[in-house]
Amino acid sequence: MKDRLSKNFRRSEFECPCCGKFIENSSLVLALERLRDECGGLPIHILSGTRCEAWNEAVGGVPGSKHLLGLAADIVIRSMHPVEVAAKAEIVPAFSHGGVGTYHHRGFVHVDVRRGGPARWDG
Repeated sequence: MKDRLSKNFRRSEFECPCCGKFIENSSLVLALERLRDECGGLPIHILSGTRCEAWNEAVGGVPGSKHLLGLAADIVIRSMHPVEVAAKAEIVPAFSHGGVGTYHHRGFVHVDVRRGGPARWDG
């Protein structure tokens, strides 16, 4: 299957919704698989993966967002609070060395596999 990136994730989940832009990043997908394992196999829903500049601006993304580079995903695990998801993300080396942003009021967590040191924030 061309759409399948890994056991639990499909390319279509990461494509920009306005134009279909997709930047494959196996490090991000593998880290999400590891996060799923850390969460007892609960499904991870990708709210936003790769974004084009226009979509990033439309959704209020920051300039230079890691989504523009295919390094990030905004995620939800429906039976877990975002604080719990963020804590589990810290166990995954790619995310503990990358970015983890918790958006309590919006109900999701941003994770990314950036280089250059960890970044943490609450939105």
